[in-house]
Amino acid sequence: MNMQATASDSPFIQGRNARLYGKSIESCPYPEDSQDRAAWIQAYEEAAADDPEGEKG
Repeated sequence: MNMQATASDSPFIQGRNARLYGKSIESCPYPEDSQDRAAWIQAYEEAAADDPEGEKG
């Protein structure tokens, strides 16, 4: 059987979605110092910068 990953399986998309759905950054499932964790954290932080509701005015 040939298993294929989808975009939603990527750590980057998972991190973005975690932020958008109100999860904490501590919910990252990837180990410290891994590339997957770095991608997840990057997307989480970028989602915060893109969230107009998160801005204080």
